[in-house]
Amino acid sequence: MSTPAAPGTPPPPPYPPSPPRTDPPRWAWWVGGIAIPLVGILVTVVFGGNDSGPAAAPAPDTADRVTRPASPSASGTPSSKEPEPGPPAPSDEAPSVSASVSASASASPEADLTAPDGYAQALSTMWGLAPVPCTQHEQQLVDLDDGTSRTEDENNGAVQEPGGAELLYWPDTCTGLGDYQLRALPNTRVGLLRADAPKSFDSCRAAAGTGFGALALSERTDREERGFVEGAALCSVTDKGTVSMAVIEHIAGGAVDDVSVSGPLHIWAAAP
Repeated sequence: MSTPAAPGTPPPPPYPPSPPRTDPPRWAWWVGGIAIPLVGILVTVVFGGNDSGPAAAPAPDTADRVTRPASPSASGTPSSKEPEPGPPAPSDEAPSVSASVSASASASPEADLTAPDGYAQALSTMWGLAPVPCTQHEQQLVDLDDGTSRTEDENNGAVQEPGGAELLYWPDTCTGLGDYQLRALPNTRVGLLRADAPKSFDSCRAAAGTGFGALALSERTDREERGFVEGAALCSVTDKGTVSMAVIEHIAGGAVDDVSVSGPLHIWAAAP
């Protein structure tokens, strides 16, 4: 109980009023506690989703072009020209089968025309077989000393005057179909040098001693079995001692047409 004031004493001043309360209401704390995490999640989703990861380093070639100084040219002035690419590396890929077969089928060794001691330098000319219709009763004789040919009356393969020829081409039956046959004349040295054999003096002289019997040129199977094909050669050692190589370069005709043959003739004449 307070003591009463003495008479005549002024009353004490009143207590100052309490300041207004500034604390936020309780519901504001709940709202802030929920809103702030949500804002953080949204920021992470929006900005973090567009991150494409660390940037890739530039290719070495690109970096080199940017940072490498230009190399000096032969004249001493810098050159910015890029070095030219070298030749492509050899490929291990095998050639196509069709190309290999075609090349091997048509390939034949080139002729080596070197003349051995005792023989003159090789001379080259042409030779050929050119049949006429059998009704004209002609047969052809070929001299491999120089490639010349002549005709005479056909007599069932008999020769009236060989005249130094080595080959005879005559119509056998004259039935209207291709029926010309080719053979070496008696007492001559003629043989066939196969297409895959070396084309040289020694190989030709050796082949000349193998003999060459009658062959129906219109029969393609017979020709191929005997080796009378493009790229092969007829070789002879003539009555003059000449070694001759008549290359079969072109064959035309077949079963119903008499066959024509042509090609180069290489001649090694014996030295005088």
